[in-house]
Amino acid sequence: MCKISILSKMLAGLALLVGITACERDDAEPELETRKFSRLYVSFEENETSSGASAVNVRIVFPADSSVFEYGVNHVSEAKGGGVMYFNPYLKRLFQASANLNGVNDTVIRSMEVGTTGLLQNNGRLPNRIFSYVKGLAYQRASNVLFAVNVDGTSNSRIYVVDRPTRSAYVRPLKKYIVDSSRPFWGAAYENNRLFSSIQGTDGGIAVFSNVVTTQVNATDSTANMSYQTLTIDGSSNLRGLSYDTLKNVLAVTDYSGSGEAMAGRILIFEKFSDLIGTGNHTITPTRIIQGLATGLKQPMDVAIDTRETGVYMYVADRGAKKVFRFKYTDDGNVEPDMELQEAGATPVALALDTRDDSTLGQ
Repeated sequence: MCKISILSKMLAGLALLVGITACERDDAEPELETRKFSRLYVSFEENETSSGASAVNVRIVFPADSSVFEYGVNHVSEAKGGGVMYFNPYLKRLFQASANLNGVNDTVIRSMEVGTTGLLQNNGRLPNRIFSYVKGLAYQRASNVLFAVNVDGTSNSRIYVVDRPTRSAYVRPLKKYIVDSSRPFWGAAYENNRLFSSIQGTDGGIAVFSNVVTTQVNATDSTANMSYQTLTIDGSSNLRGLSYDTLKNVLAVTDYSGSGEAMAGRILIFEKFSDLIGTGNHTITPTRIIQGLATGLKQPMDVAIDTRETGVYMYVADRGAKKVFRFKYTDDGNVEPDMELQEAGATPVALALDTRDDSTLGQ
């Protein structure tokens, strides 16, 4: 009896230990071994192939920071041509809006579950006809809300705040911020109750929206008028995607000028960006500019900085060159890219970067 009792206790203890370990492993995403990596997701605007089949609109580069820089996995999401993307490791999901080209009106924000290997599953969707011009996505973890920048320069310009973004159901935004803007916005980055987006057009800039989490809305229609601070960038022509590394306090934003063969692109880099925000509308000047023939930049649409403390690279999706470039974020002037990627018949327009180590867990 005693031996059986002792054996039973040992087995029960072992089962409890296994159960606790299993719970910890499931709840501790990402683990120490799996959080030290760099994975790049690339969004392509094609919707159909020449034969009418669904085109690959997501490609994955893993590891993105190695000496071998190549696409490893192709994926077909449900987006009608890939548009802007966003990834957050705590959500374990990759979000993608549609490019909405050639008369397509896809008003669903797609959500793909990311497995431990980075493979994607098309098992989430956030539909609403108001998502007609989604050009920026960002996330605030504490409130579990997704920001969708849908500012097209019309009276319908809004920034939508979506709660519980991992669900898959028709969406009624928690908040709808009405933006008085005569020009469209592009891109999104979040930091400390502030949302940043690029203001398009000649002498555009960065829009700074304060209190985007805490602003109260009208109880009847969930709306609120949202003003913003303008950080003008003199000489800018077509600002597009932006990336803010809060650890290094560096903001990068894409810009291009001209059309056709005359297109010329550049990456504007602002160090100590939070110090540049200040108060009131004013002009800011880039610390460094990557531009020139050697860069290969033509029509850069998005940029992603490696946000790890040890991260040295940033990645650029160039629609005009039909390439993805890798530069060092400390580069300046007319420099050649560290690496580049091109896929026949594929046009990269947006990026989402998953870079993990101890330094990024709080970001």
